[in-house]
Amino acid sequence: MIGGYLYSRVDESIERCLQNELNKLFEKIQIGSNGCLFFDKPCQENHEPYSRSDDLVALSQDFLAATNSDGEYRALNIQKDFSELFRKRGISALNDVVSDFRMVVVEKSKKQKTVFLVSNRAGSGRIFYHRLTSGILFSSDLRFLLRIVRFDVNTTGIYSILKYGAIPEPMTISKNLSAVPAAHYMKYDLTNNDYSTQPYFKYQFDYSDNESSPMTDDTILDPARNILQKSAVFLNGYQPAILMSGGIDSSLYACYLNKRAGNRLKGFYCTFDENDPELKFAKSIAERTNADFHIAWMKNEEAVSILDEVVQLTDHPFADFSSMPTGFVLKYVKQHMTGQAMVIECNGGDDCFGFPGLDLQTKFAVKHYFPNFLKRIIVDLFNNSPCWKWESHEGPLARLAALADVHEIDALNYLLVQTPLNYLGMDVPPEWDMKLAQMMETVFSSCEAGYEKLGYKAKTTIRQLMHINSRQWTAKALSAGESLGLRVIYPYIWRDVLVEQGKLPWNAKIHNGIVKWPLKKLLEEFMPREFIYRQKSGFVPPFAKWLNDKPFNYKVRDILLAGNGHVTEIVPTRILDELLSDALNGKRLRFPVLNFLWGAIFTEMWIQYYNN
Repeated sequence: MIGGYLYSRVDESIERCLQNELNKLFEKIQIGSNGCLFFDKPCQENHEPYSRSDDLVALSQDFLAATNSDGEYRALNIQKDFSELFRKRGISALNDVVSDFRMVVVEKSKKQKTVFLVSNRAGSGRIFYHRLTSGILFSSDLRFLLRIVRFDVNTTGIYSILKYGAIPEPMTISKNLSAVPAAHYMKYDLTNNDYSTQPYFKYQFDYSDNESSPMTDDTILDPARNILQKSAVFLNGYQPAILMSGGIDSSLYACYLNKRAGNRLKGFYCTFDENDPELKFAKSIAERTNADFHIAWMKNEEAVSILDEVVQLTDHPFADFSSMPTGFVLKYVKQHMTGQAMVIECNGGDDCFGFPGLDLQTKFAVKHYFPNFLKRIIVDLFNNSPCWKWESHEGPLARLAALADVHEIDALNYLLVQTPLNYLGMDVPPEWDMKLAQMMETVFSSCEAGYEKLGYKAKTTIRQLMHINSRQWTAKALSAGESLGLRVIYPYIWRDVLVEQGKLPWNAKIHNGIVKWPLKKLLEEFMPREFIYRQKSGFVPPFAKWLNDKPFNYKVRDILLAGNGHVTEIVPTRILDELLSDALNGKRLRFPVLNFLWGAIFTEMWIQYYNN
């Protein structure tokens, strides 16, 4: 964790609380008479994670990589390399770092001190901050700030998690804390307390929605192959482990890691029972790469204790119930790794190389332009029907019910909605939807220079990367890994991959109905077609089965329906009780309903745990 408290005039209460928290586990870097930066050492690096001189201080605990003149990857030493880059190139030096990272830079001159707070480019790591009248307190871990600043629960943030799965920056779960968005830095002038937030990375797309390119395999595949192979060769030097799901992304990267491996690759997989349909494919790729393969068996009766552990391991609330097995397998990895443990996680492959949402423009347009007053009529008709909530009720009525489950301000944001919102009876003012939509659009639009002229596919890709991947998918492992002392790396969202994905024609990302065609085609070098082009079930934890288990159901029921909760300020207890009873009675709840329940459970537990 990195952080700091910098000021032109000290706030004694903040300073006192901070010093109580900065125990012997933390080291401090004094910034003259204007406060300090601080950090702990969870990964036990051999070098200090900062550089310091009269004119510049830079601090980052993340794994920093750059490219040399030959385009090969190399480690970027913050002490030897980054300060010189920053002096030469200023803030543009941030894009010389190809890996995903967070950083604090303090630039000093005779007249002023300027602070730069930098969040991950496309991952979940953020710099969180609390602005004071004459200073700023910040940290890469929201939980740390909540030990110093009072937790002022943000009900709009809860609503955003229940609806979209995550909270858009700069909003957080506490009203008095903010976050620097992904791919952005905050510039703070310590002299006059002014600040601004700007992007340091912008997506670019070479093709419009209607443009295609001749499908010459070499021209399409070679750049992606070269980038992924080079990063795999580089990371091999750190003897990483990899989370093997049996899916395309992790399988391909495991093959590249194995291609020039000096040591036997360690692979880890989480499963729930022998009937897991993906287990045999994970075993197949482990055999192909000669991996030292470890299977973490998560038993149904462990779900209650794992739920508590994941809340404690995660640095902010969001909605994705695969957080539980992710936390479980990372704990298992920690037990089976020694030394400076690096874990490769392959989220980002779908987002960069093809995902189903690219082909859903017509579906979202129909949903958007279907009159809102008719949606309200349908909701009134089906509100007491299982059509909107049970898997067993398919067919025309269920499709009609789904048509009316939400109405978005922006048609593009239907991609992001996770719950059957209109059926949940939420009591929220309409301005919340407007506020959230504006916040999201501000971040999305700032990440592309010609955003207004982009088509559906480019804008959807930005949403996929900046919201679904950055705020949800990568959040499952990053902070949990850090809490366990593991360094989690996401090579599919390194800078060069993000640049290359924008050069791919849309008819390559989904080619003849094949989603993620470039990665699947690359995997043909290593695996048979029946492995690659199978019907994939995906990594779907048995959340419905856990809810059907009495101890688990009763525990979450006590959490959500206790009467002093925050989720029930906006969601009727009747709805929560009804859905939990359905689950306990063996009704197969639809995936969006399960997402909603997980978001409600995890958010309420997280708030209760850290709001004490």
